[in-house]
Amino acid sequence: MELMDSSMTVRQKNLVIKSLRYMDRHKKISQYCNECGKSWPELSFDEASNLTKMLDKMSWQ
Repeated sequence: MELMDSSMTVRQKNLVIKSLRYMDRHKKISQYCNECGKSWPELSFDEASNLTKMLDKMSWQ
C-alpha cells in the first residue's frame, strides 16, 4: 500500500486501515441509500443495523 512505509508504527497503520474501511463503508451506505431513494437519516434503525452488520462481514483486505 502506497500510504504505508516502514517508518509508520503498527498503531498508525491500524488507524489508516480503519479509516479506509470507514470510507469504504460510508460509500456503500450512500450507494444503498441512493438505490432505495432515501437519505441517511431516513433509514430505520433496523435497516441501518442490518446494513452495518452486512458490511462488517465483508472482506476488507
